[in-house]
Amino acid sequence: MERLWSEIQEFNGGFAESMDLIEKELLASLSQASPDALYDASRHLILTGGKKVRPALVALAYDAVGGGAKGPEYILPIAIAAELIHTATIIHDDIIDRSTMRRGAKTVNAQWGNDIALIAGDLIFSKAFGLVGAHERREMSEIISGACVHLSEGEVLETLHTGDIRMTEEVYLEIIERKTASLFEACTRCGALLGDGTEAETEALSRYGYLIGIGFQMTDDVLDITAGEGKLGKPVGADIGLGKPTFIILHALKEARGREKALLERVIRGEMKDPKDVKRALDLIRRTNSIEYANKRAEEFIKRAKDELVPLQDSRAKKSLELIADYAIKRDF
Repeated sequence: MERLWSEIQEFNGGFAESMDLIEKELLASLSQASPDALYDASRHLILTGGKKVRPALVALAYDAVGGGAKGPEYILPIAIAAELIHTATIIHDDIIDRSTMRRGAKTVNAQWGNDIALIAGDLIFSKAFGLVGAHERREMSEIISGACVHLSEGEVLETLHTGDIRMTEEVYLEIIERKTASLFEACTRCGALLGDGTEAETEALSRYGYLIGIGFQMTDDVLDITAGEGKLGKPVGADIGLGKPTFIILHALKEARGREKALLERVIRGEMKDPKDVKRALDLIRRTNSIEYANKRAEEFIKRAKDELVPLQDSRAKKSLELIADYAIKRDF
């Protein structure tokens, strides 16, 4: 991610200023208080890094419609809130999935236990809503709260279909539309509105955010299968081990036959939990054309996202958004 930010900063100096400010204020939003364990747990994922794509989208959408004259401080509460919401959902996801590693470090639940992790996620959500609610643009609350509703719906849909070998690609898309794309869309919509973009600009940037959110998540699912050990900061093959039928796994189920199909089905249903069985399932998926299929579908969504930017006036922010779209599917972690 650092390489992408550096590339953008070479021609977009204002972006560097905005991201530095966001980073500083993000930590300040969770400043240390009592009890220590709660605030240590809440700050943990912030301190271990993260791509900061969502606040970057707020800042760049704002600049892309000419809103930069108000200064980065104007979008700061919304940009920080977006990252806080994302962080809270990660903590809650890790509790549900019983994950122990995230970004190369222990998860919050692994280090502090489920009880404190759950409350830390709630605290972070509360901080985010406080920031959004205090902004002078009242419509921000409706947009962000709507995205959070969709996030919750997507999480439960995913849970209901965990281990479901008959899940369709349509249901998978519905899950990632709600669980991932909704917050991306909210970020670009809020940025455009804060920058006083026209209705056409706001709708174009909203669709851009929605579409790269889908492409971004599809790439995450592919990386779960293809990334080298240590790249993701969590175990490779985590999705299949948890029985989550992602796009790539659903396609592999269609392609597989006989014993190989039976193996995949049993692993996804949670009937085979030995790491060797998960590795065999991963090797099987890698031998199909499912990776190429999923990559192609992700590329289609990213192309559509970039097409949404065409009507916008050329600017450093627009070029930056194009680079982020390319990064969404070309990254290796």
